[in-house]
Amino acid sequence: MSRTGGFFSYRSVAVAALIASAAALGGCATGPDWAAIGQQAGQLRAGCESQYKSGIIKTALATEQCANGPIRDLYARAGFLDMDVLDAYFARREAIAAQIDRKAIPPEEARAEFAQALVDENTALQQRAASRAMSYAASTPMFCDRLDRMTMICD
Repeated sequence: MSRTGGFFSYRSVAVAALIASAAALGGCATGPDWAAIGQQAGQLRAGCESQYKSGIIKTALATEQCANGPIRDLYARAGFLDMDVLDAYFARREAIAAQIDRKAIPPEEARAEFAQALVDENTALQQRAASRAMSYAASTPMFCDRLDRMTMICD
Protein backbone atom coordinates (compact mmCIF):
# COMPACT_ATOMS: atom_id res chain seq x y z
CA MET A 1 0.00 0.00 0.00
CA SER A 2 1.37 3.41 -0.89
CA ARG A 3 1.44 6.24 1.60
CA THR A 4 -1.36 8.08 -0.14
CA GLY A 5 -3.15 5.26 -1.94
CA GLY A 6 -5.36 2.44 -0.78
CA PHE A 7 -8.31 2.48 1.52
CA PHE A 8 -6.33 3.35 4.63
CA SER A 9 -3.63 6.00 4.71
CA TYR A 10 -0.90 6.00 7.30
CA ARG A 11 -2.42 9.18 8.70
CA SER A 12 -5.86 7.60 9.21
CA VAL A 13 -4.28 4.58 10.89
CA ALA A 14 -2.30 6.87 13.17
CA VAL A 15 -5.40 8.89 14.04
CA ALA A 16 -7.33 5.70 14.80
CA ALA A 17 -4.48 4.49 17.02
CA LEU A 18 -4.46 7.81 18.90
CA ILE A 19 -8.19 7.68 19.44
CA ALA A 20 -8.03 4.09 20.67
CA SER A 21 -5.15 4.96 23.01
CA ALA A 22 -6.98 7.99 24.38
CA ALA A 23 -10.09 5.90 24.96
CA ALA A 24 -8.09 3.24 26.77
CA LEU A 25 -6.24 5.77 28.93
CA GLY A 26 -9.43 7.66 29.69
CA GLY A 27 -11.18 4.52 30.83
CA CYS A 28 -13.62 4.57 27.94
CA ALA A 29 -14.58 1.24 26.46
CA THR A 30 -14.75 1.09 22.72
CA GLY A 31 -18.18 0.27 21.36
CA PRO A 32 -19.25 -2.30 18.82
CA ASP A 33 -17.70 -2.27 15.38
CA TRP A 34 -20.81 -1.09 13.53
CA ALA A 35 -19.11 -1.34 10.14
CA ALA A 36 -18.36 -5.02 10.75
CA ILE A 37 -21.88 -5.60 12.03
CA GLY A 38 -23.30 -3.90 8.92
CA GLN A 39 -21.12 -6.13 6.75
CA GLN A 40 -22.36 -9.23 8.59
CA ALA A 41 -25.94 -8.05 8.11
CA GLY A 42 -25.30 -7.64 4.38
CA GLN A 43 -23.89 -11.16 4.21
CA LEU A 44 -26.93 -12.56 6.03
CA ARG A 45 -29.29 -10.80 3.60
CA ALA A 46 -27.23 -11.90 0.58
CA GLY A 47 -27.33 -15.52 1.79
CA CYS A 48 -31.13 -15.47 2.01
CA GLU A 49 -31.45 -13.76 -1.37
CA SER A 50 -29.16 -16.39 -2.88
CA GLN A 51 -31.42 -19.13 -1.49
CA TYR A 52 -34.44 -17.36 -3.02
CA LYS A 53 -32.79 -17.11 -6.43
CA SER A 54 -31.83 -20.80 -6.32
CA GLY A 55 -35.38 -21.83 -5.39
CA ILE A 56 -34.62 -23.06 -1.86
CA ILE A 57 -36.71 -20.20 -0.45
CA LYS A 58 -39.97 -19.94 -2.37
CA THR A 59 -41.27 -16.40 -1.73
CA ALA A 60 -39.95 -12.87 -1.41
CA LEU A 61 -41.63 -12.59 2.01
CA ALA A 62 -39.89 -15.77 3.24
CA THR A 63 -36.61 -14.29 1.98
CA GLU A 64 -37.14 -11.17 4.08
CA GLN A 65 -38.10 -13.24 7.10
CA CYS A 66 -35.00 -15.40 6.60
CA ALA A 67 -32.76 -12.31 6.79
CA ASN A 68 -34.60 -10.02 9.18
CA GLY A 69 -34.59 -12.25 12.27
CA PRO A 70 -30.84 -12.97 12.29
CA ILE A 71 -30.00 -9.36 11.41
CA ARG A 72 -32.22 -8.11 14.23
CA ASP A 73 -30.50 -10.49 16.65
CA LEU A 74 -27.10 -9.31 15.47
CA TYR A 75 -27.93 -5.67 16.22
CA ALA A 76 -29.71 -6.45 19.49
CA ARG A 77 -26.69 -8.42 20.80
CA ALA A 78 -24.47 -5.44 19.97
CA GLY A 79 -26.68 -3.10 22.01
CA PHE A 80 -28.12 -1.09 19.12
CA LEU A 81 -30.14 1.75 20.65
CA ASP A 82 -32.80 2.21 17.97
CA MET A 83 -34.28 -1.26 17.62
CA ASP A 84 -37.72 0.26 17.00
CA VAL A 85 -36.43 2.00 13.87
CA LEU A 86 -34.83 -1.24 12.71
CA ASP A 87 -38.05 -3.16 13.39
CA ALA A 88 -40.07 -0.62 11.38
CA TYR A 89 -37.61 -0.99 8.50
CA PHE A 90 -37.94 -4.78 8.56
CA ALA A 91 -41.75 -4.56 8.68
CA ARG A 92 -41.71 -2.25 5.68
CA ARG A 93 -39.43 -4.62 3.73
CA GLU A 94 -41.75 -7.51 4.54
CA ALA A 95 -44.77 -5.51 3.36
CA ILE A 96 -43.01 -4.76 0.07
CA ALA A 97 -42.07 -8.44 -0.29
CA ALA A 98 -45.69 -9.47 0.29
CA GLN A 99 -46.69 -7.13 -2.55
CA ILE A 100 -44.08 -8.79 -4.78
CA ASP A 101 -45.48 -12.23 -3.97
CA ARG A 102 -49.03 -11.06 -4.80
CA LYS A 103 -47.66 -9.51 -8.00
CA ALA A 104 -49.17 -6.20 -6.87
CA ILE A 105 -46.03 -4.28 -7.85
CA PRO A 106 -43.48 -4.81 -10.63
CA PRO A 107 -39.84 -5.61 -9.72
CA GLU A 108 -38.57 -2.13 -10.58
CA GLU A 109 -41.13 -0.51 -8.28
CA ALA A 110 -40.21 -2.97 -5.52
CA ARG A 111 -36.52 -2.03 -5.87
CA ALA A 112 -37.44 1.64 -5.62
CA GLU A 113 -39.58 0.99 -2.53
CA PHE A 114 -36.78 -1.02 -0.87
CA ALA A 115 -34.40 1.86 -1.59
CA GLN A 116 -36.85 4.41 -0.18
CA ALA A 117 -37.33 2.27 2.95
CA LEU A 118 -33.56 2.35 3.47
CA VAL A 119 -33.45 6.13 2.97
CA ASP A 120 -36.27 6.57 5.49
CA GLU A 121 -34.52 4.29 8.01
CA ASN A 122 -31.24 6.21 7.64
CA THR A 123 -33.05 9.53 8.04
CA ALA A 124 -34.75 8.34 11.23
CA LEU A 125 -31.44 7.06 12.62
CA GLN A 126 -29.68 10.35 11.80
CA GLN A 127 -32.47 12.30 13.51
CA ARG A 128 -32.15 10.10 16.60
CA ALA A 129 -28.38 10.55 16.68
CA ALA A 130 -28.71 14.32 16.32
CA SER A 131 -31.30 14.43 19.08
CA ARG A 132 -29.04 12.43 21.41
CA ALA A 133 -26.10 14.71 20.58
CA MET A 134 -28.16 17.83 21.29
CA SER A 135 -29.40 16.38 24.59
CA TYR A 136 -25.86 15.52 25.59
CA ALA A 137 -24.57 18.97 24.63
CA ALA A 138 -27.39 20.66 26.55
CA SER A 139 -26.68 18.63 29.67
CA THR A 140 -22.89 18.98 29.58
CA PRO A 141 -21.55 21.98 31.49
CA MET A 142 -19.47 24.47 29.57
CA PHE A 143 -16.59 26.30 31.21
CA CYS A 144 -15.50 29.65 29.82
CA ASP A 145 -12.57 31.91 30.57
CA ARG A 146 -12.89 35.55 29.60
CA LEU A 147 -9.81 36.85 27.82
CA ASP A 148 -11.12 40.34 27.16
CA ARG A 149 -14.44 42.00 26.38
CA MET A 150 -14.64 40.42 22.92
CA THR A 151 -13.13 36.95 23.36
CA MET A 152 -14.20 33.95 25.41
CA ILE A 153 -12.59 30.51 25.43
CA CYS A 154 -14.98 27.72 26.30
CA ASP A 155 -14.44 24.01 26.70
